[in-house]
Amino acid sequence: MSEQVSDLLARKIPATFINSDLSVEEKQTRFSLLGRGAIKLLYLAPERFFVRSESERARLKQTRPSFIVVDEAHCVDQWGRDFRREYGRLSEVREKLGSPPVLAFTATAGREMQQRILKSLGIEDAEVFVRDVDRPNIALLRWRCAADQRAGEIASLLGIPQLQGQKAMVFVPSTNVGEELQAALRDLGLEVPLYHSKLGDAWERQELVKRFLGQSKPSVDQIICTNAFGMGLDVPNVRLVIHWQQSASVEDQLQEFGRAGRDGKPSVAVMFHNGSSLGRDVSRLRFMAEKAVEAAQVSALDLTQMLEQRYHQIDEVNELMRAQSCIRLAISEYFQGPKSTRRPSLSVRILNWAFGARTKARLQRDNQVESVASIKMRMLPA
Repeated sequence: MSEQVSDLLARKIPATFINSDLSVEEKQTRFSLLGRGAIKLLYLAPERFFVRSESERARLKQTRPSFIVVDEAHCVDQWGRDFRREYGRLSEVREKLGSPPVLAFTATAGREMQQRILKSLGIEDAEVFVRDVDRPNIALLRWRCAADQRAGEIASLLGIPQLQGQKAMVFVPSTNVGEELQAALRDLGLEVPLYHSKLGDAWERQELVKRFLGQSKPSVDQIICTNAFGMGLDVPNVRLVIHWQQSASVEDQLQEFGRAGRDGKPSVAVMFHNGSSLGRDVSRLRFMAEKAVEAAQVSALDLTQMLEQRYHQIDEVNELMRAQSCIRLAISEYFQGPKSTRRPSLSVRILNWAFGARTKARLQRDNQVESVASIKMRMLPA
């Protein structure tokens, strides 16, 4: 939030945020500015509408915004039923705020997820605009590699001369895997910081973000991170994104490798996998899904459905990793449906039929002449 607000203020757009890191006095100052109409954009996490402070909830209710804008809207579906349940209660928030129009944005929601997001927000009749998710400047590389060899391969990739001075991100599925990778890279002579949601305090996490953005010294060009790091950051010159293993959903995979090449310049996304529908990569994600779902306070039936959905999402990514077909096309079709070719008009079909038939006949005659000439050449004495 703070990075986005800083960017807006630099553009002279009055914006602010309110979160748990602020003191009571600072919150009161910002609520006062909000009450005087001095703020155009207020950034909040959904949890703010359900805090214990009755006075804070009341002041938020009084804001009566012109719009509710849900950024990274895929989190409504991915987190709204277990990890951060307040994301699934935004329809309640909207009602408390006077039911203003809703704008929901995400770069990573497949067709099924889009419908679940709309239902959760209570806007099933909303108009949906979808653009092609393909990023042609990002080369996609699936790399079958055993887990015990990945640290060495990652070290080699991070040492490529062309990447020196450019940004690189290595996504890991958990803090434990990140710490193991960090130690292995250290043994290979690379010191790469690790970012995760439990790293130090808020100041320490923000300082590491600023170092990666080049806003604080010493700057950092390479980072190991969980998916807690990627969202909301706009770093233009990330040239390499590496996945230690597949993500838990196609949406996550796209969200993470989409950190690369945001300036439109050529970049690379490398995705390691073990080439199997079983193995530790998949079992790790299934275990994490089970732990996340167990934390949800829902009925046994809902629990089963949630777990089945997460298993299905994991299997979808696994199939993408192992498929022999084009992964770029598969991802595009996942979000937009099968590509349909536009049928030519009647006049174009008539021209194709008329001139196409003549061309075909001419090619057949030419081929016959070439064949005869070839036979004659072979028959000539040496």
